[in-house]
Amino acid sequence: MKRGQWRRCWGLAAALLGLPAAGQLEGPPEGSSQYSCFEAARQGSSVSESIAAQLCQGARSDTPARCFLRVQEKGFLADPQALQLCQYATPSDDPASCFLKARSSSFLDETQLLELCRPPIAQMLKMCPYGP
Repeated sequence: MKRGQWRRCWGLAAALLGLPAAGQLEGPPEGSSQYSCFEAARQGSSVSESIAAQLCQGARSDTPARCFLRVQEKGFLADPQALQLCQYATPSDDPASCFLKARSSSFLDETQLLELCRPPIAQMLKMCPYGP
């Protein structure tokens, strides 16, 4: 059988068994934290889908999105800097508060503040860019 014929066979088998075809699923699975993060980043802001997808890759909650929106609103960071600060943030991290407090009480430049306040996992990934 040719490649296209297999697809039709699987589609027919799915229909006979009452299963949805691959393109007909009803949205993201329940508890999909990456998708909820993506949606939170896109709500009420000018965040592009590309930036939101990068921000929420591997997210376990919507914390990266909340952090991103907060530092853009109060910290006046551009997308790349806000992404660098907030990507991989978890509920136990608070990189936005760290950045905003450190910026108001120190003379560090923006690059140093971003390095200071990034989530610990981001620093680890920077040292091992190709995995452990």
